[in-house]
Amino acid sequence: MHHHMSLLRDLQALDHYIDRLRQEVAELDNGERLREKIERSRRRLEEVKARYQEIHATATNQELRLQDLGERIRRAEADLYSGRITNPRELQLLQHEIEQAKQSREDMEVEMLRIWERMETMKNDIDEAERDLQYAERLYQAHVEDYNQRKAALESEIAFHLSERADLAAQIDSDALARYEQLRQRLGGTAVAVVEQKACSVCHTLLTPYILKRLQNEDALIACESCGRLLYDPLLAH
Repeated sequence: MHHHMSLLRDLQALDHYIDRLRQEVAELDNGERLREKIERSRRRLEEVKARYQEIHATATNQELRLQDLGERIRRAEADLYSGRITNPRELQLLQHEIEQAKQSREDMEVEMLRIWERMETMKNDIDEAERDLQYAERLYQAHVEDYNQRKAALESEIAFHLSERADLAAQIDSDALARYEQLRQRLGGTAVAVVEQKACSVCHTLLTPYILKRLQNEDALIACESCGRLLYDPLLAH
């Protein structure tokens, strides 16, 4: 059984390595945070564009109002200078109306300049948001390519070692292998403990003379009385 214990020890070392590879795969960054960054950048771009459309609609409405006001001033001035109105009071009211309309137009033109400035700022914000989104998308694409390559390499290595494990397991007594598998599942992946200075290498319990004698003399699977793991003494394997 010493030979099978040596094989079980090798199998456990291989299993531990495969477990580490699987853990590496599980811990690979699949780019979730970068995807979230893309979504934030996309939402920001949509928000900026929406605000720009609102401002653009305001500007369009303001231009129409200016056109309408300009037309009203033109008609009022035409009436004022046509000679058709001769009543001084009516002329005075018309003149006052024209002056108010021109003041309103001036105020609206000042506001229109402010709107244009805001639109220009919003255009710059849109350009910046688009650049941020494009950069985030390029970064994510590069990350995903690296992630897929790394994942594929790890999975290929795992497949190779699983094949190696199958070959190794085929050399082990079926009963010994079954017990190993049960202990490995029950004890967190470590079913075999090495005897080191007459103690169990996992739980560090000092082995009794009875257990040490059994290891030397019996062709059987001997377990640690404390943790239950199969004991392997490398000195007995030679």
